[in-house]
Amino acid sequence: MSVRELLQNALGYADTFIDETVRTIFRNNRPVDDIDTVFVHDGDRFALGGAMPGIVGIVMGRDNPYKSFRSDISVHKDRKERTAIPVTVSMKIFSTLAVETAVDVLGRGIVVEPVILADFLDGKESMIVEGGGMTGWDFLARLRAMDDPVGIQVFFE
Repeated sequence: MSVRELLQNALGYADTFIDETVRTIFRNNRPVDDIDTVFVHDGDRFALGGAMPGIVGIVMGRDNPYKSFRSDISVHKDRKERTAIPVTVSMKIFSTLAVETAVDVLGRGIVVEPVILADFLDGKESMIVEGGGMTGWDFLARLRAMDDPVGIQVFFE
């Protein structure tokens, strides 16, 4: 799948939102310009953000007049791979983009390492409404004992 398809299918972003708001995309620490010809591979790490300030932000942003300054580090057109095999990617969403889309992304569901989730929830045990019939403290203890990633979905009231 292309980077655009990842943003549409995994995060639920509309084309207009992608084109106008998702201005900075990195795959494996390298800037991406053409999201229709760069494809997702198992283990890829993505970082997304809105427009970044300053000259570095302008140069690193998608499809800008100064992208030639970073042509040696940019991701270029990939060979297209269509496969039915699921892939796992890491996704970080920064700045205003995170604020604008966090509720929707978390509502769609994410997969996270249990120890990372437990560390995040540490000190918030009383806020866990129900974790499989366990108290918040028991739920965190169970998370810390798990090895495999867990899928979570967050509902906001």
